[in-house]
Amino acid sequence: MESRKQVLIVTNSITDEEVSQIKKALSADFTPKMSIKLSLVHVIPRLPTCYFNIPSMGMLVEKYYDEAKESLTHVGKHLNVAKKDQWLISGKMRTEVLRLANKLGSNFILTSAQQIKELQRSLFFKNLRDYSQIKNINQLEQL
Repeated sequence: MESRKQVLIVTNSITDEEVSQIKKALSADFTPKMSIKLSLVHVIPRLPTCYFNIPSMGMLVEKYYDEAKESLTHVGKHLNVAKKDQWLISGKMRTEVLRLANKLGSNFILTSAQQIKELQRSLFFKNLRDYSQIKNINQLEQL
């Protein structure tokens, strides 16, 4: 068996249909020879501190945090990802996702097309020579 692949899934705009597709793709029927460890991340954008002087903005931030945490937990339950492998981070998408991927030693980052464009704008990502878009789970075996 090959070495274990670390996959980081960005859950910011993930849909239930996409979660189902991921679950199906990672099931034992489709990937019997692969060992995959999943981690989830949801990035909450940081607001400038001046916005916290407005009471309604404070409530909005708290509501956004609660929804993000709920979404992360929901996806984690469906994909059977342990709580210790679920990350709720505040900051810029491109820096925080790439920093966490590096920290975890991720082999792959699974995200939406919109978010991958954001990640590609990072200087760190531009220094990577070895990246590719994967449109099918069978492509993982070739990497």
